[in-house]
Amino acid sequence: MNQAIQFPDQQTWSEEKQQIEFPALVMGQLIVCRVSKASLLRLAIVEQGEAMTLFSELRFDLEEMAEEKINAEDFAPDGGIFI
Repeated sequence: MNQAIQFPDQQTWSEEKQQIEFPALVMGQLIVCRVSKASLLRLAIVEQGEAMTLFSELRFDLEEMAEEKINAEDFAPDGGIFI
């Protein structure tokens, strides 16, 4: 893991957007990472489930995906990362 990228143990659920947002700190800069409920369900290969529980179970993999996108500078127009 790249030590310059850190993922604090924080996440929030957006009911409106049906996604979880979690922060990444890259050399002191905050980057908002997002993963949709639909993506979580596909990654978990389940038909239904609670998004925050799935996020917790998949957190390490999601952080790796976010790190790859950050390193590739694959940012959304708002400067965040979307998995």
